[in-house]
Amino acid sequence: MVRKLWKHLKVGAVILSHPFRKTYTANICGHPTKKTGRITPFSETLTMSMPLVENGNPDYCLDCISKMSIHCAWCAHPIYIGKPVTLYAPQEHFLLPEHAVRYRDDPRCFVGCLRRDCSDGGIDRAGFWMPPGKVHRVPSPLEMVLMSGKTVITNDLGDPNNLGEIVE
Repeated sequence: MVRKLWKHLKVGAVILSHPFRKTYTANICGHPTKKTGRITPFSETLTMSMPLVENGNPDYCLDCISKMSIHCAWCAHPIYIGKPVTLYAPQEHFLLPEHAVRYRDDPRCFVGCLRRDCSDGGIDRAGFWMPPGKVHRVPSPLEMVLMSGKTVITNDLGDPNNLGEIVE
């Protein structure tokens, strides 16, 4: 009960304070934006905070970041900017949905999410969905194990700065 109330208070504080926060001009898209705000891709609402770069402005506005969201090729759930992704090729007898996003120009490789029904686990995390709507490829934990022949420990598969640590 207390957690629900606290969550609603936090959401209310974001909405009420939004008009009074500083407005920035995004470097790349050029639109006015707040640093933190609510976005609604695919009818889901979430709060996002934009990182500021060297000149003190974000690269993209919240609306453009919202439009960069895609659907998972396999389950159709949303994949938001900054989220981890998998790169899989479908089986021979798979009818690929219209919303499926190809990885680069590879006609057989598609972007998927890390949800339990779509991946073989965190060991398949192959990158992150990043602006301007592309996969930022990183070595998967499985690739790191195969390259090093050692154990890989990853504390947070969703953190692009924490790819994993190779241990003896």
